[in-house]
Amino acid sequence: MDWAKKLLTRRETITRGSFFQSTFAELVESPNGSRIWWHSMPLPDGLRISGHHDDKDLQLKMWRALQIANNDGLAGKSVLDIGANDGFFTLAALMAGAETVTALDATWETWPANIRYASDIWGVEPEIVTADFRTYPFSRAYDVIFFLGVLYHLEDVFGCLKKLDDLLAYDGVIYLETQMSQIVSDLPLFECASDIYPTIAPQNKRALSGVGIANYLFPNEHAVRNLAYSYDFECEALDGPENPYTAQNPTRRIFRLSRGTSTSA
Repeated sequence: MDWAKKLLTRRETITRGSFFQSTFAELVESPNGSRIWWHSMPLPDGLRISGHHDDKDLQLKMWRALQIANNDGLAGKSVLDIGANDGFFTLAALMAGAETVTALDATWETWPANIRYASDIWGVEPEIVTADFRTYPFSRAYDVIFFLGVLYHLEDVFGCLKKLDDLLAYDGVIYLETQMSQIVSDLPLFECASDIYPTIAPQNKRALSGVGIANYLFPNEHAVRNLAYSYDFECEALDGPENPYTAQNPTRRIFRLSRGTSTSA
């Protein structure tokens, strides 16, 4: 069956709320022919693309953990989604009322084909940029930055946060999700990823020449808070009952970094 043609003929039925559907009628394998989808992307007619992770609700749980209202929770905001991948959070931001969303990722096999497909199916138009955020010449600041699953892929976490500080509007918010070290300590520490020691996740040494593939440093909570403090951010761990994502994935955490009025619901 040609899923793309079927969905395009039903675009008139699309509503913002249907993007955040908590159930799906059926899982669909790569409707655009890509080898893989990392995100379990909802589709307008109630179907859902079968993403790489076993939990097909994973991205929806992450979105709920951000505590941004589905209905205009980002109304009028400019959003930068770094490491946007297939685009779930880019599209979610637009569905939540964002005025503009810039989706950025490095060149790899499913980028930008998957996010372009998803954007077309849902009838939205994010700005799609293929670049390394550390060197790309941005021309503006953003109200909200999504930095989800990126921190531990970077060698220089301090330089990274300084860059985010430069890209964030004065009263903006950064949503940071990361793999966490499980080493118990009262001090801030970064666990060094390794292929020869039993670290929380491997380094993947053969991918060190790529961008966003190999792992480098896994923080504990104190390290995240200290990193935020270094650049004058308030740091809030988004744990609790609103976060089934961390409850089911305890080695991962989500933090909200802010220096002004929060955009949360």
